[in-house]
Amino acid sequence: MNGNGTEKRKNQWTKLLSPVRHNHIDPAHVVFDITRSPFIQDYDRILFSNSFRMLARKTQAHPFAVNDHVHHRLMHSLEVSSAGRSLGIMAGYFLKERGELPDIITPEHIGQIVQAACLAHDIGNPPFGHGGESALQDWFRDTANNDRYLSELTERQKADFKSFDGNAQGFRVVTALENHKDKGGLRLTYPTLATLVKYPRSAYDAIGDGSSKFNFYQSEKNTFDAVFSTLGLKDGNRYRRHPLSYLTEAADDICYGIIDMEDALELGIIGFSDLENVIAPVAGKLALNPKRMAAMDSDRRRAGLIRAKLIALMIDATFAAFRNHYDAIMDGENIHCLLDHTEDDVREYMNRARTLFFDVILKNHSKIALEIGAYTLYKRILDTFIPACHQFSTGKRLTYRDRQALTLMGIHAPTEHDDLYMACIRVMDFITGMTDPRATFLSRQLAGITEC
Repeated sequence: MNGNGTEKRKNQWTKLLSPVRHNHIDPAHVVFDITRSPFIQDYDRILFSNSFRMLARKTQAHPFAVNDHVHHRLMHSLEVSSAGRSLGIMAGYFLKERGELPDIITPEHIGQIVQAACLAHDIGNPPFGHGGESALQDWFRDTANNDRYLSELTERQKADFKSFDGNAQGFRVVTALENHKDKGGLRLTYPTLATLVKYPRSAYDAIGDGSSKFNFYQSEKNTFDAVFSTLGLKDGNRYRRHPLSYLTEAADDICYGIIDMEDALELGIIGFSDLENVIAPVAGKLALNPKRMAAMDSDRRRAGLIRAKLIALMIDATFAAFRNHYDAIMDGENIHCLLDHTEDDVREYMNRARTLFFDVILKNHSKIALEIGAYTLYKRILDTFIPACHQFSTGKRLTYRDRQALTLMGIHAPTEHDDLYMACIRVMDFITGMTDPRATFLSRQLAGITEC
């Protein structure tokens, strides 16, 4: 790229990496402490937050696993943040070599941004993970519930509930719920917030695009718009992905691609031969020593060695895809995800991993039974708290049951200033703020089942 092109990209990155925070939009007022950058502060704020701590008791892929070696959401998030940091630093040095890195930014700062975003990528997930998401969606999509409780909302507001997504809840957690409630949340820097976002659109717009994935509720629309407008990522009424968000997405894909198999192996859902079959397309690149593998005393240790080598391989392959499609990404083209643009053998490995996950791991009977049970759990909770909040926000008479339900919601209970939409959002906050055991315990209490 010629000098003018390099300067253009550098100016673009200067805006994309501007470390402004909520209520501190002017970059001139930002103090950039080189010994403890704003992005390290982002990481620390997420790490020490209540919502992040809760992830230790939330499902990654296998609900209520009693095996200590099986991942929960917090462990997964820490591993993703490690992979993301490596990808970010690689991208940072790539920008430095091109002369496009802003003067105040180092390659390590890029790693810190991606690391922080990765740490928060699952912070809005409800109890029981994707099963919980589906249970919430289906409850609100039920015609009777939709007609009774959502009929007074706009179509855009209805879409937030009928397409509930942990990504949008996560954006709300870090921008509105944690720490400074409704006044900026954790007040993360805008680059970290934008790097967290995979689907820069609302639920209503996602449905219009034939998708169900989105990243902000109507309640956070103004905040989302401020972030993406400030960073130069808004085109008319559309938002573009932050270039670094592709690295966050890839780090997540890299980790769960191997970790879900490792957990399934630990639980006896798959055998070691299944793992070997999945990695066969890239086995030559992993350079596994047969004698070393044979000398190991367990499949757990063998799988651990494979995981270490596979993650390193995938990080290199992902960065190569980022480098090869850099101009398209910077020009705002939607390249979907970086792993789709890796070499044939890497893509074949990922395809086999996905097939094993969907055709075998997800169809494990004990997992299915627990996910069906989650539907009953969510129905009890929603049947209790949505009617109470509906009665409260519409000024109708509250029964004793309704009043007690609002008391149970504690800090998440709607206030007299909340309309019906915000009252229902408060229920989402209440539910997603629970761990798997807490949601299970509450559901049993609501059913009148006492603990022995």
